[in-house]
Amino acid sequence: MSKIKLALDVVSDLKSLAESIETLVHAMESNEVANEEPTKKKSKTKAKVEESENKEPEVGEATIETPIEEAPEEKQPSLEEVRAAMADKSRDGHREAVKAIITKYGANNLSSLDSKHYAAALKEVGELK
Repeated sequence: MSKIKLALDVVSDLKSLAESIETLVHAMESNEVANEEPTKKKSKTKAKVEESENKEPEVGEATIETPIEEAPEEKQPSLEEVRAAMADKSRDGHREAVKAIITKYGANNLSSLDSKHYAAALKEVGELK
C-alpha cells in the first residue's frame, strides 16, 4: 500500500471521527436543552403533575415510552472524497470500472456528476476489488 493511499485513509478516518464527535455534541446539546427547567415559580397543580410524572410506576401500571431519537442520516460525501476514492481505484487498475460508474449516473466526467449520486458512486467504487 502506498504512503499516499495510507495518508488518504487517515484523512478519511479523521473526517469520519470529526463528524461523529460533532453528532455527539449536538445530541448532548439537545439533551441539555430538554433537561433544563424554567426558573419561574411553578404552580401547585404543575408541581403535582410533574411529581406524578417522576413517580416510579407500580406493578401492573402502564407506562408511556418516549420515542428515542434516531441517528441523523449519513452526511453526503463531498466531491473531494469521491474523487480521492476513484483516483485510488484508478491507480489500482480499475480505470474502466471507475469510468463506467461515472457514466452509469449520466455524467461524462466526475465534475459533471450530480451530487445526489455521490454516496451511491462512492459505495460502488468501494466495492471494486
